[in-house]
Amino acid sequence: MRRLLVLALVVSAFILATGTARADVCLAIDETHDNFPAADRAAALLFVGKQFELAGEHVTGEGCPKQYVLSHVRLGQTIMVTLAGPAGHRELTALGMEDLPAVYSQIVRSIVTGRPTSGFHVTDRTNVTAAQASVQRVEADSLWYARLGYGSVFGDRSYGGPAMGFGYRHELDSFGVDVSFLNFQTRTSQPYGYYTSSDGAFAGSVLKLEGLYFPRPTANGTPYIGGGLSWGSTNFGAGWEGTGLQGELSAGYEFLRASTLRTFVQVDAVLPFYNVSTVRYPLNYRPGAPIITDQRYAPAISVSLGIGIQRHRHPRS
Repeated sequence: MRRLLVLALVVSAFILATGTARADVCLAIDETHDNFPAADRAAALLFVGKQFELAGEHVTGEGCPKQYVLSHVRLGQTIMVTLAGPAGHRELTALGMEDLPAVYSQIVRSIVTGRPTSGFHVTDRTNVTAAQASVQRVEADSLWYARLGYGSVFGDRSYGGPAMGFGYRHELDSFGVDVSFLNFQTRTSQPYGYYTSSDGAFAGSVLKLEGLYFPRPTANGTPYIGGGLSWGSTNFGAGWEGTGLQGELSAGYEFLRASTLRTFVQVDAVLPFYNVSTVRYPLNYRPGAPIITDQRYAPAISVSLGIGIQRHRHPRS
């Protein structure tokens, strides 16, 4: 009997708690800050109420504990929508009346779930706004560049030499894509009288793909970091060589981002996913005897100055 009584009390408490958590939601217009006509206000309340119901909330008349106040400020085709209540304050911008249902959907989802309206936390394929769908909502800069510098290949010893490369960048505010080609550093000769066949070295890639991140997206100058992959080869010394996939890490500083002529200083590290190898013959080698294959890891690093010319610029919508 006691167990049944305790169970009944627990179930009752759960029902009461659920009922409290799911208290009715009511909506009103902030007439002080709303400049919509009366007919549009009434339609807006119906749309927002429908979104609360889709989120599992029960919508009732005015005067309930969970009252939310809705306002619209319209200037031309831009409409700033604000919804404020017990769960916080949310604000989004619609581009025209047809954009309002998507804005209402995102704002209500943000209120009910507690997630921010930024990013993709409250969007899906049904409620993307016109501003979010526009391909011109973020500045996009395209530039071709060339860079020249100095680097080293670390094999059986360090081989220093000039480094160069060519590429294309497509930059948004904070992120960019870098596609470069003919990136290499080489050492082919020594001063006259000191050259030997083991002095040559080469490290480079035919194609490199990188993603870049700019922590100061709107500044005229900003540091950046990046990473990606490349396909290249390495050879040096007396027959050491290898070819394959390579990891790429970059860090640099970009100047004059507000102009059409860009300059940057960049440090690149090449981390091969392969070992270079060489064939070594024993001193007493005879035909048919086994030969020795040696392997080692040979990363490379370079520092370069780059100059780019910006071709296209798409301003914010």
